Amino acid sequence: MLRMIGDTWLGAAGSRAGHVLLWCVFIAGGVYSQEKPNQPEKLAYGVDKANVPDAIARVKSGKFSAVHVDLIARANAVEAIPILKEQFNRVDDQLTKAKIAAALLRMGDKDNTYWNFLVEFANPALQNDAPDYIGYDQQGKAVPGPSPEFQAWAKAHNVSVESELDDSVRMASTGVIFLGWSRDLRAIPLLRKALLSPNHMIEIFAAMGLAEIGDKESIPLIIDASKRAPAEPAAAIAESLVYFDDISAQSAVDQLVPKDRAKLVRESKANTKRSALSAPLLSNVPNQ
Repeated sequence: MLRMIGDTWLGAAGSRAGHVLLWCVFIAGGVYSQEKPNQPEKLAYGVDKANVPDAIARVKSGKFSAVHVDLIARANAVEAIPILKEQFNRVDDQLTKAKIAAALLRMGDKDNTYWNFLVEFANPALQNDAPDYIGYDQQGKAVPGPSPEFQAWAKAHNVSVESELDDSVRMASTGVIFLGWSRDLRAIPLLRKALLSPNHMIEIFAAMGLAEIGDKESIPLIIDASKRAPAEPAAAIAESLVYFDDISAQSAVDQLVPKDRAKLVRESKANTKRSALSAPLLSNVPNQ
């Protein structure tokens, strides 16, 4: 799903913001394949449960990436919890620590250390009032930034547009996304708050997180956020509704998401149900 959204926005944004969005595939633990192109029948590394022992070994050695943590968590390999805790204390990179913290919560660990870390990590996004760097035309299509709104915000806060770009995009694609990926029910009110952000990227990842958790009571809030947004981010927000088995959610998808796009996301959802692992929204990347 992250790659789908990234592809949509890359074509429109055409700037550093679009490239950072694809980087979100990495922080969310997007799957990857170690197979050659002439072996399409092989599952990608990150969706093949047979790779769990290898992923655990890599994490234990300290030579691991997000996909290894992702695979362990989605496979619910609870035997790796002590190893993940050890690495959480060892690593300095904040993104890696957030990924590990979310994985531990997802697997049911009750230590509040990891929840508190995720909340602190997400707070800059939840508290930030910067609008989108990307602008939108009268048809709601994205145009290269900086948008007039972003420029006005930067001027009002006495900061340069360029200095704020990376922080704005990074905040939109990290803390909020890990809250949802943790599947911790305590994330629900925070993600609902993020649906009110003036930054549509934050809204997109909040909607994805609520779908990851499966919070049906948030469906009306996701629909409202979609209807407030310009056409392109509205469709991206509404894509999360595909993952709810709910008539109103599916009806909103039909109204707000282009037909070919909705078909693609629904097919991807169906395919992931047939994969070797249960497939959460934040790792829903087609096999390569």
